[in-house]
Amino acid sequence: MHRLELTDLNKTFKNKTAVRDINVSLEHGVYGLLGENGAGKTTLMRMLCGILEPTSGTILCDGMPIRQLGGDYRMLLGYLPQDFGYYKEFTALRFLHYMAALKALPEEYAHSRIEELLELVDLTAERKNRLKTFSGGMIRRIGIAQALLNDPEILVLDEPTSGLDPGERVRFRNIISSLGKNRLVLLSTHIVSDVEYIADKILLMKDGSLLHVGDESLLLSKAAGCVWKCLVPEAQVELLERQHLIGNLRHHGPEVELRIISAEKPWPEAEPAEVTLEDAYLYCIKYTGRRR
Repeated sequence: MHRLELTDLNKTFKNKTAVRDINVSLEHGVYGLLGENGAGKTTLMRMLCGILEPTSGTILCDGMPIRQLGGDYRMLLGYLPQDFGYYKEFTALRFLHYMAALKALPEEYAHSRIEELLELVDLTAERKNRLKTFSGGMIRRIGIAQALLNDPEILVLDEPTSGLDPGERVRFRNIISSLGKNRLVLLSTHIVSDVEYIADKILLMKDGSLLHVGDESLLLSKAAGCVWKCLVPEAQVELLERQHLIGNLRHHGPEVELRIISAEKPWPEAEPAEVTLEDAYLYCIKYTGRRR
């Protein structure tokens, strides 16, 4: 198993700091990188993959700078970017062979590996179909297949379920969960449910900084006592929305059921509610600052 160490990592573009003072170690298992769009997740992942050079700080793999490792590090790495480029006229089979050639994989190995991966992502029957005929979910599955061609021990997935329907999202999560058994998987998303059941540890990012690193129970504890549920007259909803963070809203005739995230009791009849991962995520994004 391999270990990634990020120390005092920063990335600045002109006058904007996209990644700020990141210090974290990653080992075996599935890490869920949560954060809003623009939080710096993609920039962080591109630095991990050696695509972007940090403005300052270091990224070590097993104690060695990844730039110094060069090709040896790239052979450990599999990457699925958020904007996954592909040739629409290629069949799935031709595309994977093309990507295998770019990765300089031996032809005999590539052939058997491609067949294995097509089965893993459930696209064997569509192997000779052109990619332009594929749905969004099928394209993402081809994306994970190309990322796995070299059997990477470090797998980086940037918003892999973006644009997928619920069924495809579940299928994709199950694939990722199985992959995390014997490698380091870093999964970036702004969709809490994508990591709720599969992440061993959660990294929460805001404005380029890490607010939280740890397991789900630790994140849940941060919002303990700050989640409420209540029924209020519809006329009061707008006022409560201005005063508090509303996690959920459901109409019940003349009244509205609210799930409110607040350090103080938001309504006289409000009752404490059990904290979910989404509640904790919203609480930390709204109310906490940079992790110390």
